[in-house]
Amino acid sequence: YLFCSAYFNSLSDLFLRIVFADFFIMNLILWVKGSSAAIPFGTLVAILAMWFGISVPLTFVGAYFGFKEKPIEHPVRTNQIPRQIPEQSFFTKPLPGIIMGGILPFGCIFIQLFFILNSI
Repeated sequence: YLFCSAYFNSLSDLFLRIVFADFFIMNLILWVKGSSAAIPFGTLVAILAMWFGISVPLTFVGAYFGFKEKPIEHPVRTNQIPRQIPEQSFFTKPLPGIIMGGILPFGCIFIQLFFILNSI
């Protein structure tokens, strides 16, 4: 019982659950519309069988071996007296990082598109 409740309360495959639910709902819409792009129901059952036959047992095995390991001990002792944090430089603040993170890719793509479109 402990492993079952730990599995359903864990984040071990939360991403897989979200992706499968989204995929199933979109596929259900395709079925209703009669689209030829819909995945057959047997394929969805096969994917679920692989998920419950591979991913879930591996999660239990990993939890079993993880709980058997001794806890991690930190290699150094932390000091109880807090140290003063120095003032951040201009480039380490969030706004310049956001601006530079947007300008660099935009500039690269803009220059490439400029030369491509001028050659036409």
